[in-house]
Amino acid sequence: MSDKMMDVLIKVQQSVLELRDDVNVIKTDVADLKKRVIKIEERVCNIEERATNIEENMVRKNDLKYYEFKIAEHDREIFQLKQN
Repeated sequence: MSDKMMDVLIKVQQSVLELRDDVNVIKTDVADLKKRVIKIEERVCNIEERATNIEENMVRKNDLKYYEFKIAEHDREIFQLKQN
């Protein structure tokens, strides 16, 4: 083989080795990202559960209006009883 061919072959081998190193770094990064995504998914799931729980247990505007109406109604009844 000629010296030029050997030089080209050596450069190609070096490039392949560099690419292999780059691929290994990318694989490591992807594995780390997968772990982080799993943690984020768990946190989002937990937050969704908490939000659902809060939504199910919170008082709504209509509930407050109803309670206000009932309190006023009972106040009127108490007032009428006291008047008699």
